Amino acid sequence: MCTDGERGAAASQDHDLNTLISSAEWLRRYGLKQSKLSLSQILANISFKHSEDYVHSLGKSVSSQYGCGMFPQFTIYGAFYNLTASQHELKEICTRLKSKAELYQQRLNWLTTGSRQLFGVIQEKQVTVVVDFGTGPSVAQHQRGKQTLSQVIHEQVSQIDSFNIICSGTHVNAWRQQLVDSNENHRQSAIDWLWALEPEASCSINLASALLKAMEDTATEAIYMFAVGDFGDDITNVLRKRPVANVCPVHTVSFNARLEKTILALKQLSFVTAGRFHAFAEISIFVDELRDSSQDKAGREVPEFSIQLSGGMPPGCGVREDVYLVWREKGEALQISDQIQAILTEFFSSNDEPGRLCIPHHMPYHTSPVCASDACLDSKKWLEHFGLKAQKLTIYDALASCAFHHSDGVVDIKSMPSDESLQSDAETCKKLINAKYCSGFVHMRWKDGSVAHVYVTAEKCRQYEEKMLKALEALQERIEWLREGSRVLFGNILEEQVYLLLDTSESMRCHLPWVKEKVSQLIEEQLCQKQKVNMLGFGTHVVLWRDMLTKVSSQSLVSARHWIDKLQVGGSTNTLGALSVALAAEDTQAVYLLTDGRPDQPVKDILEEVRRWPPVPVHTISFNCDDQEANSFLQELSMKTGGRFCRYFTDTQEDSSTQGPCENEDLQLLRAEMEEGRRNLESVCRLRAECILLDTFHHGKMDTNQKASQGVQLQSCQTSEREQHFSQLKSARCAAQTKSSLLRLLSSGGTTRAKAPLPSSHAKVLEQGWLLPESLELFQTNADKQMQVLHSFGMLSNESKHKKKKKKAKPKECLETSTAKWLKANSLVAKKLTLLDAVAPAAIAHDAKYVPMLEKHVYSKVFNDVLHLAQVSKGGTQKFTLINPLAINLKDYKARLSKALQDYESRLNLIAWRALPQEEKDKFGGEPVAFLEQREVLLEVLGRLGWPVAQDELSALEEQIHTGRDFLQQATELQSISSQAAQDAQETINGSHKDTPPVKNNTESPRRPLDSLRGQKVVAWSEDDGAYCSGIARKCLPGKRVRVDFSSGTCVVVPLSHALVVGGCGPYYVLVNTRTEDRGDHFVPGVVIATPRRLEAADKLFTILKFNNKEVHTYRNKIIKISQARYQATCHKLRQLRLVRKTK
Repeated sequence: MCTDGERGAAASQDHDLNTLISSAEWLRRYGLKQSKLSLSQILANISFKHSEDYVHSLGKSVSSQYGCGMFPQFTIYGAFYNLTASQHELKEICTRLKSKAELYQQRLNWLTTGSRQLFGVIQEKQVTVVVDFGTGPSVAQHQRGKQTLSQVIHEQVSQIDSFNIICSGTHVNAWRQQLVDSNENHRQSAIDWLWALEPEASCSINLASALLKAMEDTATEAIYMFAVGDFGDDITNVLRKRPVANVCPVHTVSFNARLEKTILALKQLSFVTAGRFHAFAEISIFVDELRDSSQDKAGREVPEFSIQLSGGMPPGCGVREDVYLVWREKGEALQISDQIQAILTEFFSSNDEPGRLCIPHHMPYHTSPVCASDACLDSKKWLEHFGLKAQKLTIYDALASCAFHHSDGVVDIKSMPSDESLQSDAETCKKLINAKYCSGFVHMRWKDGSVAHVYVTAEKCRQYEEKMLKALEALQERIEWLREGSRVLFGNILEEQVYLLLDTSESMRCHLPWVKEKVSQLIEEQLCQKQKVNMLGFGTHVVLWRDMLTKVSSQSLVSARHWIDKLQVGGSTNTLGALSVALAAEDTQAVYLLTDGRPDQPVKDILEEVRRWPPVPVHTISFNCDDQEANSFLQELSMKTGGRFCRYFTDTQEDSSTQGPCENEDLQLLRAEMEEGRRNLESVCRLRAECILLDTFHHGKMDTNQKASQGVQLQSCQTSEREQHFSQLKSARCAAQTKSSLLRLLSSGGTTRAKAPLPSSHAKVLEQGWLLPESLELFQTNADKQMQVLHSFGMLSNESKHKKKKKKAKPKECLETSTAKWLKANSLVAKKLTLLDAVAPAAIAHDAKYVPMLEKHVYSKVFNDVLHLAQVSKGGTQKFTLINPLAINLKDYKARLSKALQDYESRLNLIAWRALPQEEKDKFGGEPVAFLEQREVLLEVLGRLGWPVAQDELSALEEQIHTGRDFLQQATELQSISSQAAQDAQETINGSHKDTPPVKNNTESPRRPLDSLRGQKVVAWSEDDGAYCSGIARKCLPGKRVRVDFSSGTCVVVPLSHALVVGGCGPYYVLVNTRTEDRGDHFVPGVVIATPRRLEAADKLFTILKFNNKEVHTYRNKIIKISQARYQATCHKLRQLRLVRKTK
């Protein structure tokens, strides 16, 4: 008999299991982390992590050596730990974990049975249940709904504080007007009231009214809406239109709903009100055991149902979150328990004394890829622990310690202007400059897309090669292990409780003996290590080995072998029946489905049915199946359930589209990892060889004897080096690469580097589009250096030598090329035959500069007498181009232009002539004619023929010809002008020689006096009207005279005393600018009587009193300072002129 303490403990445990709280809250109380049984917490208690770090001074990873041999080491997810716990402590942890797993299983059983399976878990203390029996409830459906609610009241409502029930039918019917206490009398009264309800059709309006009535009670914490069957309209939109007094969550429960829109409506209602959703679809048979119900209300007994329920979440409802959380925690507990048990098995021998530690004689630092601990890992997780990235063997991890980023920067470079006709100043261009020291290092593309330089030493290359070859061997062993025995067909079975489904349809008759052999191997190799297993064969009917999952033992495995041997083929392929049986089993963790064809049922129906079951991975095996639709179904089934898909072909029916007879996800991942490792190893070796080449070029480390030996070694190389490359590396795993072998690797054209191919020619360097042009130029120089070293050693491959000797043939021009494409390389612009191109060498861009003091633009005058022509720019800008016609070779330009025009005319004539039929050619005498001479006739003929040649081709050539002729005419005119300018210059020189008197030989020739007025802006006296007009002084003449070009266009000679240089002004006697329409700008004398006020920036006007007693206001640049004597003389002359005009 049980003691009182044991009874209390059992009662406490039952109370903990049956607590009406969410699974998340329950796990916070009783989860692994709360019990300090998570993996990280257990590892901290039983071990300490082995210390390992990278030492930069040594250039390698170093592990701590303290306590070497004192602590056994084990591996968890790629990390190494030193064990400190005893056998007793480990066993105690395993016991606690198994106890936790049992507790979680009991919680799962409680959640998936009784009213929790049908209704969910009521988590609040004060609730109102709103019942809706659907739009057209049947009697059976009505009775099932009442029975379910009665069960909820008995099992869950009894554990809360208060409740109420409201029914929605033809009208809203409430059991109580407000919440009442949940005592036994009230619960029995509610059940009696519930069974007294008659079947009534409900509608969305009455249902909304029932929900609103439930919300009127402010004490209600939550509303549980229990919907039996289906209903028509969306209840959410109806609720939104009505005011709500008490906003509380509405948890919706769907019972036996058949329509998808009902599920969606209930989901939306719970989402809008921040509630939960639960659904249950019954698929079993209800056996009604109704008692006599003819008694009166006082003596009526409640009908009882013996319900054999078997159902789950209907399609489109997903997975129950509360069940999934507990199931996941249970799986984690079992996984941790297996890991601790593996440590016990490995280090503590059961044959020795209890608690005695058994340390293996040889404990490898790197775990073998096929050891027992790795057999429970798929290839994806195995690569996370032992792949290239986990061992830091990727090319970026390997070269991180010997790589540095490329150094460059943008600087300002002065360069020639792009258009010299517009400006003469140098242009400032931004240019990318590379660091000079980068030319001595090999480059590669880094993982972030930038340029990096590396220097791979011989030791670095040797160490990386050894590590990479070990990793590649481990990968190869893993692949071979997966292709042995039963794993070649079924893969690596990872789960502990599996269901095996074998296709025994008629199409499997020829291959069933072979499949039986593989299944026997599966039993001996893998299933014998599992916990539970079951098998079935399916043809037209499903044949089971056992009714449920059976615990693995020697007797059960023998029975399974006998059952496999007795399997017979026949019938069709009932895939749905087989899956239904396997997924309905409660403890199934994985299903392995082997089939060779399409199922009998529609694919969509099978996928929908599988979705209704709890989430169990279904691993599918396509066996000798060429049907694409069937393979697509199997692949989709495995993908949606989280399983793996494998295609297998026997030797007699091997599919050519696959890589070998078997190809699954595990093998594909491992092969891809091996290919990446080989590429990385080859890249590192090639980088090492390039470093040798650059070192040899810069420092000359190799002597003549090495050159000769390398030449002999190159001749002995075989042509199959690419195929034997990896095998050669593997055989030389303990020897470093020699310089000769690395140089042969570089010089041969058989292999190419993935990340940074050897730029043996400019074309290969240009293929690296991720580089900037400036960087390409630098690295092309490095490539040339490497080629020079290879050439000096005589190690260039025949192919590369042949490419060097082979000259690039110039493509022949033909009429088949379109005219638009031909003109891209042969137009006047492309050949630089425009007139601007001809005068560009003798043109100087002249730019005006603004002088703030003068408040105007000023031009340089140094070229006025040298350059005789000026090309003024358009657009009103302050720029123009000066041209010296004497410096232009117009004769050569005209010759080149004439030759280009002949090519255009020849092409135009041939294109037009080839387009004509023979009849039209005969009309022109059978010989080609000039298109421009017969233009109208030829265009008429071509138009009549429907334009066999594009009219745009003819017009483009005509445009080039007309433009060229215009340039030719302009060049002729410019040539005549330049000839005239040369004659004028010669006459000027000859005239100056005649005017100059002969001088003695023993004396120096006298210097010409400096003409200080030449080119100066002046105002000079005009004899016509007596006023001063603006102009330019051209030349000082003998007799104190000066030749002035007035702005009006006239050129006169005036006395030197009547010409005033413009510049400066004063506040006294001035000449003021006066402009009229007939005469333009002219100056008259005046006196400054007021100057601008200095304190006011806006005041810039001078007040001038002119000689005729009129005031004028003008700016400073409109007045010229003169002396008082000149002012009086000018005014006197003006008065005399006026008297003369009046007399006339």
